Amino acid sequence: MDFNAMEEEEFGFSINYFLAKEMGSSGKKSARKLSDINVVDEQELREASANIEPKHQNDIADLINSYKSLYPKWFFDLR
Repeated sequence: MDFNAMEEEEFGFSINYFLAKEMGSSGKKSARKLSDINVVDEQELREASANIEPKHQNDIADLINSYKSLYPKWFFDLR
């Protein structure tokens, strides 16, 4: 198969693919305008974020302590 025939075949496939997608679309569209997005009140957002419970605090503290304890080794290796 020569190069031009391969290009034509690929072009035909891409056209058929997009036509099939267009014909099979459900008609459901995403929000395309900012006015379609429900905006949350800033005060409500602040209250919700204040009520979030922190997770994995112990694991994070252990990881930071591990980093701190290994810092001298990193510094030595980088010199």
